[in-house]
Amino acid sequence: MAKDSVPNHLLKGFRERLFGTQQAMADAANGHLAPAYLLTANDIGKLERGAVEQPSAPRRAALRRICAAETDAEIGFARRSKARAGGHDPVAQQREGVTSSPTRLGSELPHTGQKPAGSMTSRGLPSSQSLHDLRTPSGGPGTVTLSVKLDGRELSVSLSRHDLLQVGVAPFLEAFASGQHSDMVLEAVKRPDPSSRVTVTSPAHLDEILVHLRDQWHAQVKTDNLLGPRFALASVLSQISVIDALRKALRDEQRLAVVRLGAQYAESAAWLYEDSGRIAQARHWTSQALELAYEADDRQMLAWTTFRRSQQAAAVKDAAAVIGLARAARRDDELLATPMRAAIRVQEAYGHALDGNEKGSQQLLDEAHTWAASDTVGDARGGHGSYCNSGHIEIERATCWLATGRAKKAIPLYEQGLRDLPPVFQRNRAAAQSRLAMAYFADGQLEQAASTAHEALPAARSTGSGRILEEIENLGSALASHRQLGCVAALLDGLGQSGESRDS
Repeated sequence: MAKDSVPNHLLKGFRERLFGTQQAMADAANGHLAPAYLLTANDIGKLERGAVEQPSAPRRAALRRICAAETDAEIGFARRSKARAGGHDPVAQQREGVTSSPTRLGSELPHTGQKPAGSMTSRGLPSSQSLHDLRTPSGGPGTVTLSVKLDGRELSVSLSRHDLLQVGVAPFLEAFASGQHSDMVLEAVKRPDPSSRVTVTSPAHLDEILVHLRDQWHAQVKTDNLLGPRFALASVLSQISVIDALRKALRDEQRLAVVRLGAQYAESAAWLYEDSGRIAQARHWTSQALELAYEADDRQMLAWTTFRRSQQAAAVKDAAAVIGLARAARRDDELLATPMRAAIRVQEAYGHALDGNEKGSQQLLDEAHTWAASDTVGDARGGHGSYCNSGHIEIERATCWLATGRAKKAIPLYEQGLRDLPPVFQRNRAAAQSRLAMAYFADGQLEQAASTAHEALPAARSTGSGRILEEIENLGSALASHRQLGCVAALLDGLGQSGESRDS
């Protein structure tokens, strides 16, 4: 290592927590890079050691994306040479546990009816405003200070990098955004491992816990449908921590019952991360779900988790994988609940549309109607795939027509599907509006495309669906040369004012 090289502890922390190996991190980043910029495990090692301080802009953008970071500073890439010349070295400060660069995590705050006056930053506050009494003294080596400003009131918490990587910022945000005071913020950050607190006193007690967790799962499914992943994810992860504690403590049949439920929750976490646009985390939780479903010999959960893998392949337009994984998911078709059969066929239909096979795609969509669900409540009481009602199938038929370049066929299906969509499926409404906007654009209806995308933007933003936001942003970029049109200007201004536009 060069004499003046400074290790990038932030990037290494993200890698260890989210990906494990340097190769896994490189593979995740390469999913967002052109061939000329592909990374190797050796490249990640150089970045972590500080041998390479400032990678190219495309590589930084890819690494920000897989780490769910909004600025270079969050993953340890600061302009070091300029800072050193002025006697201020943000990377050296990073090594000592202090940085003056803002960490923009405000978009992660759940909406509480009050608009944040500022964003989460890593700036410290005067000692009179700080909250201490944590494992590592404030400002000491290996310390990170997190602060939030809401309605003019700012709170700060110092914690060790170890705590931050193990716990993450979600508990801190959850406590602060829910209107709790400093003692609750500290409680959230210093929350111990739940395995030290979960106790089962009898088989009847365990049964009640499992009934409660199953009911909570249905409640979180409905929360996701109504409000999106921003509001559902923290609760799902909290329940997973309870399940993990039970898995460690129990044995034999009791443990298997918990493992089966753990697979269900892990798959839900995978979907919520996928919808949030955090693909690396989605893949991690999908792997967890597959492992738990296999251990529990839960054939339905194995099928549904394989369906989730197919969805992740669809996000990168890998038609062969979409089709192959969907077919694998329905290998035990006779064991699957009927809504699940419908949803898996819809997924395979999209794979055939990506592959240019219109006939095969439409036949599968017709088959899916045989098993269509009738859920208008949105809590999946009918099992996985309960959202896949006839209206949803027709919206997905529109998406298949759009994928094959038949926008004129897609538009009326989207329009009718939006009219028929039950009110509970608000995030799905925003997704359908976004794709209808894309269909209008493909059909040359630019103003209609812009106004429809603009209509979808508030719901996409409030739900925290990075997947939908990315579609709207891409459409905004495609429309940018038509800013003279009023609707286009409104969309572009909306994207700019929201701060949601991402670096390319």
